[in-house]
Amino acid sequence: MRIVRVLRMVWLILVVIAFAPSLARAQSAFTGVVRDTSGAVLPGVTVEASSPVLIEKSRSVVTDANGAYRLVDLRPGVYTVSFALEGFATVKREGIELTANFTMTLNSEMRVGALEETLTVTGAAPTVDVQTTTKSQVLSRDALDSIPTGRTIQAMGQLITGVSLNIPDVGGSRAMQQTYMSTHGLGASQTTVQVDGLLVNGLDGDGAVQNYFNSSMSQEMVYTTSGAGADVSGGGVRLNMIPRDGGNTLSGSLFSGYQNQSFQTSNLTADLKRRGVRTPDGIEKLYNIEGSLGGPIKKDKIWFFGSARTFHLNTLPADALVGIPGTGGPNRAPTPGTERGVDPQSINSFQGRIVWQLSQKTKLSAYNDRLLKNRGADQIAGVDPATASGVWASPLYTTGSIKVSSAVSSRILVEGGFSANLERYTIKPQPGIDKERGTPEWYAGIPKWDQALGTYWNYSYGGENYGRFPDRYSFAGSVSYVTGTHNIKVGVQDTFGSYRRTDTANGDLRAIFLNGVATTAQIYNTPVERFDQLHADVGVFAQDSWTLKRLTLNYGARYEHFAHGIPQETSPAGRFTAARTFGPIDMPTWNSIAPRGGIVYDLFGNQKTARKFSMGKYMQAGST
Repeated sequence: MRIVRVLRMVWLILVVIAFAPSLARAQSAFTGVVRDTSGAVLPGVTVEASSPVLIEKSRSVVTDANGAYRLVDLRPGVYTVSFALEGFATVKREGIELTANFTMTLNSEMRVGALEETLTVTGAAPTVDVQTTTKSQVLSRDALDSIPTGRTIQAMGQLITGVSLNIPDVGGSRAMQQTYMSTHGLGASQTTVQVDGLLVNGLDGDGAVQNYFNSSMSQEMVYTTSGAGADVSGGGVRLNMIPRDGGNTLSGSLFSGYQNQSFQTSNLTADLKRRGVRTPDGIEKLYNIEGSLGGPIKKDKIWFFGSARTFHLNTLPADALVGIPGTGGPNRAPTPGTERGVDPQSINSFQGRIVWQLSQKTKLSAYNDRLLKNRGADQIAGVDPATASGVWASPLYTTGSIKVSSAVSSRILVEGGFSANLERYTIKPQPGIDKERGTPEWYAGIPKWDQALGTYWNYSYGGENYGRFPDRYSFAGSVSYVTGTHNIKVGVQDTFGSYRRTDTANGDLRAIFLNGVATTAQIYNTPVERFDQLHADVGVFAQDSWTLKRLTLNYGARYEHFAHGIPQETSPAGRFTAARTFGPIDMPTWNSIAPRGGIVYDLFGNQKTARKFSMGKYMQAGST
């Protein structure tokens, strides 16, 4: 574990640097070359980008000996870019819309003129990134609000070319339960989810299970499907949510959506009825209300943004019918009636963000997204809703981060941050079904399953009472050296956490029937307490973007160290098993090198057509 301590010490040093009053990060960028009317390059030109989206109002840099410049650490928004040099007329380009995760090439030509003379240049801004090999698609705030989706990261992700979902989300029907994104055949555990560049993946499913993010918090959502650099571990879908900052003007928004059964049609065909299907899937009711408000706490100094959401979805699972009380008997589920089982689900979330310009060069940002998620009756076909549906609750479900960024100089940038994804959720039987251990009711209340009829009754159909408590924490720090032709970045990332699980069940077994005849029993080793640990998932990387006229080379490598294991854990005695103690057990430790590289060529030199090629090695994701 010595290497883990060393790498974490390196990270802490970077964070200390980041908190110094002269240190930054990169999001989007302007780059280009400045020349005079004869075609000669102009060094020493001051290039300034200004926009209301910047709390510091503007960012500036000076062209190098080759007349090249690069302005990084820019948030998405509308900019004015000016070029100024003594003895030349100032050139200004207005109304340039810069999207997230995009490097825009803006070349400029300056002519000799009076110092106070300003030449305003009009024309469409380039829309092709000729600097990076990544394939990224951006959903703007307008797109997020106007396109009807379930307003989850997965439902919006299915709008992106190249992104597939394991279960499509139609009209928000999957907005309450997990669906999983993939691209190029890389599974959901290879998906990277970030807020403002910081990792917020969950720990469950090797990182495949994500939070239910409040969609109003994002100004833009950037989905990257290929060409990821060395600054990220996974090779699958990379989602970076760019949060809204508030601004100097107080403003807000309100969104609402609603649907019920009248918005749907039925796909229950005569053929399905002949096969025994009585009712199809459906939505009884869905409504979503989101509100947001942002503005200045202190103008040009401290901004705030907050949003709240209440989302309710009542589903009607196929062939889930409420049983008639008093029917069925001890060996059969209650006889289904005509009333459909309803699965009421809700998410109420609250999100807040603060951006604080600590000094002219230093900025602090922090956010927290807290939600309360409940599911009243998890059920499938054949489940008796009254006795076998599950109740899901989440006493704690939150993501958050804190990040410091600032500029040492116009060439050196540093960033450092911490993020977390904390989850507490339980899956229990309906109230009154779970009995006190050792009582006659506990022995009689065992779960029952008829494998021939496909029916479940007497206890939640999962067979157990679950508790799931995955926690994940992440640190990240990096330093960039930026010139007109180079963008060198080195950094270290560390993610770690723990996963506690509990399992109990009435009678510590499940009875199995065939057409009402008791046949076998599944014996449980409950009660069980499990505790897994992700000691470290460390990545140390270095990469460079080197521009040579119309050719840009992107190259880098990533060293990864992965260690996980099981501490000493004890489970009490159950009906069929004695008390048990295991561990500690250290699982295999993995160390690997992952090179990444790519080439971009501006085919005609006008930033309208680019040929791109990239290749990279990506390690299989893991957690506990």
